[in-house]
Amino acid sequence: MKRLMVAAMLIAYGSSMNAEVKTWEGFVTDTHCGTNCQRTSSMTPDKACVRRCVRRGSKYGLWYGNHVYELDPQVKAGKFAAENVRVTGEMVDDTIRIRSIERVLGQTVPKQ
Repeated sequence: MKRLMVAAMLIAYGSSMNAEVKTWEGFVTDTHCGTNCQRTSSMTPDKACVRRCVRRGSKYGLWYGNHVYELDPQVKAGKFAAENVRVTGEMVDDTIRIRSIERVLGQTVPKQ
């Protein structure tokens, strides 16, 4: 059993080591509402709604194109709720592991 657990950990570690570092720009929203609460693509997420959904069990995510990718760690993402950001990190199983995150000023529509 121990060998199986060690092998699984090594495989998981190895797959994260091969992840390519990329950059995405979009809005920090939540994985429950995602883009559903916005009436048009030019509307930004509502900060109070995003935070309320996260308090109720949703996760912070990046609205990029027509998809919401979960962000990890959540603590870093939470500082930018409903804001347009540039995230640099690795994508692993539809989750972006944040290396850096910063505000992008003046942008109202997420880049695709």
